[in-house]
Amino acid sequence: MMRSGGNTDGGRAASDPLFGAVSGAYLGFILAPPVVPLLEGVGVTETWLLYLALLGTFATVGTATAWGLSGRPGAAVRLGATRRRWLPTVLAVAYAVVGFASLGSAGVGGLVAFFFGLLAFLAGVAVAVMAQTRYAAAVTEGAEVVTRWRASWPVSAQRRRLYVGGAVAGVATVGFAVGAVFDLALLQYTGQILFPTGFVLLSTGGNRTAVATEDGLEIRLPVARRFYAWEDLGSYELDAESLVITRRWGSNLRFATAEIDDVSLAEWTLAERLSDA
Repeated sequence: MMRSGGNTDGGRAASDPLFGAVSGAYLGFILAPPVVPLLEGVGVTETWLLYLALLGTFATVGTATAWGLSGRPGAAVRLGATRRRWLPTVLAVAYAVVGFASLGSAGVGGLVAFFFGLLAFLAGVAVAVMAQTRYAAAVTEGAEVVTRWRASWPVSAQRRRLYVGGAVAGVATVGFAVGAVFDLALLQYTGQILFPTGFVLLSTGGNRTAVATEDGLEIRLPVARRFYAWEDLGSYELDAESLVITRRWGSNLRFATAEIDDVSLAEWTLAERLSDA
């Protein structure tokens, strides 16, 4: 689904080496592991040769991808304009699951696929966030700002995130420890996967800047930017504690009312473009 908005041709950037490098790392993590079973299938069993082939494939794929995408900043913008930006993350999860399921039969090849799948997941998240940020920057370039406000999450929402994040991180830590003591690989791997999720939930909830333009609402985070066209937003609710903007797809946007400098202007801007729930 392509979102409506302003200019999406990649802005004025002539190159984007960082996006190319991260995308190259992602493809390298995905394409390098199959080299191990292929070489084992033709009789190559020396560990150093398998290791060299794995690293060589990763470096070759990563370098070629980085070179190809660095000079095409518009590719990141176009990816960020659609929900397909999360497809690499989904594929990486499936990749890791297949690698884990084949640990018993594929041996070192399955182990490599599992860990490279986890690394590809992290790289895929980075690709999605970077693409989303570049799309937000391109679509809001030169747009007239109607209003802006800066606020953190409402207290109640922050409390829920802390509870859930703490529970997930705690369960992950205990699971990993039990797996290590009783040599249960499944518990150890599950704990390693869940802990980052809990940590992310614990570390979110800080200040964000909302910038309203005629095309939509941009959310600026410390390390990322997101853009929502007005038609992607449904309605809004405002009370003494929170301003909640509902999305037609995905989690709602929540802000602490007390931290918004001009609540009246923010409400007027939303009322002109959204329905009041």
